[in-house]
Amino acid sequence: MEYGDKHILVLGAGASGIGASWVLAQVGAHVVLNDYKPVTLPADEEKRLVSAGVDIITGRQDESLLDGVDRIVISPGISLDIPIVKAAQARGIDVVSEVEVAYELSKSPIVAVTGTNGKTTTTTLLTKVLEGTGKPVRVGGNIGDSLSEVAYSMPADGFLVAELSSYQLETIKHFRPIGAIMLNITPDHLVRHKTMENYIAAKERIFENQLSTDFMVLNIDDPIVADMKHRAPSHILEISQHQVVSNGAYYDKGQCYVTKNGIATPVIGSADIHIPGSHNIENILTVIALAYALGVPVETIHRIISEFHGVEHRLERVKTLDGITFYNDSKATNVDSVVKALESFDQSVILLAGGHDKMTPLEDFMQLVKDHTKAVIFMGEAADRFEAAAKEAGVQPIYRASSMKDAVEQGYELATQGDIVLLSPACSSFDWYSCFEERGDDFKNCVHMLQEGRHH
Repeated sequence: MEYGDKHILVLGAGASGIGASWVLAQVGAHVVLNDYKPVTLPADEEKRLVSAGVDIITGRQDESLLDGVDRIVISPGISLDIPIVKAAQARGIDVVSEVEVAYELSKSPIVAVTGTNGKTTTTTLLTKVLEGTGKPVRVGGNIGDSLSEVAYSMPADGFLVAELSSYQLETIKHFRPIGAIMLNITPDHLVRHKTMENYIAAKERIFENQLSTDFMVLNIDDPIVADMKHRAPSHILEISQHQVVSNGAYYDKGQCYVTKNGIATPVIGSADIHIPGSHNIENILTVIALAYALGVPVETIHRIISEFHGVEHRLERVKTLDGITFYNDSKATNVDSVVKALESFDQSVILLAGGHDKMTPLEDFMQLVKDHTKAVIFMGEAADRFEAAAKEAGVQPIYRASSMKDAVEQGYELATQGDIVLLSPACSSFDWYSCFEERGDDFKNCVHMLQEGRHH
């Protein structure tokens, strides 16, 4: 879309909406940034938007905002079921995601990562590997800055790396990544998508505009993802930890291989990989497959992976105190992430979980918790439901904490030398915190406040 003199309504005054509003004003659009909640923007952000000519209207969202509007740009956190979006669709107004704006404005090709779990680790590692080429590389979307703002500043000869959620993919139109990764699909965000079929369909939009010359990496160990190869129009690269693939990457006896037309080249062995767990081998294989297809040499891929020690708030080792090691996995906002975390450790684990409940089923999860933990400590809004499900599954002992500090202190008391105290909440953070980063930082602060030698 040519934005000059067009009237654009941006819904959602978070990072994504602010970035999109500023960029659209730069390309000549008349922009209204709206949020139904009364929002006070940071002063510098507000000044930047106002001086760019953006109108900011918060605290109301009536249908009159749609008068004369050519297009709505929607932030990922906003449901398509809200009245103003329904009204816009009834009027035939285009509703697109901020990711679509980024695609329209980026001079560089886009590479995109999606899946239920592992997106941030994979996106971060892919960005570092592509940076190893010396080309300009920027990252945005679900992590870092608003994707449209990053896209606007991209030169032509690099890569824009996008971490995309199902919410962002739900409202694309022409968005086309030259390379994309589909990690895995497990039930998540069903409150928003209603059914698993809708969730899968939203994820699959990542490849709907791809050409046969574009690359799509599929994790064929995941049956839902493996089935996508029948629908993706792109050049498929498969990854697996259980079988040899002829185009893509696979893992066998401690070694990652990249393959092209059946010819395998060793890339990196587990001795040089510093992020624990088989789910991280999955993440690494997808990066190897895509980076190699995009022309990154094996030596560069090996070097960057061997230097990578993971992402903050994702199985992040905080410290060891009296032989007890604390891990911050605040980014584990669904049960599947916690399963992956628990399966990464051989030591006995004291699990700290709970938060804002996503209401996913807990029966299978608690069976696994029973087998993998020495004790559990529940906190936050989800604690009652989690405790009931844990009791039902025979998990014991079960403790409750009234604050993060309380949870950390109890975990420390319960642990003995060689144990792990793991914050892996299986919930979003919006009961006590504004984001999972804030929750993880609070956990780390509480751990650092513990006094060595106080342990009984």
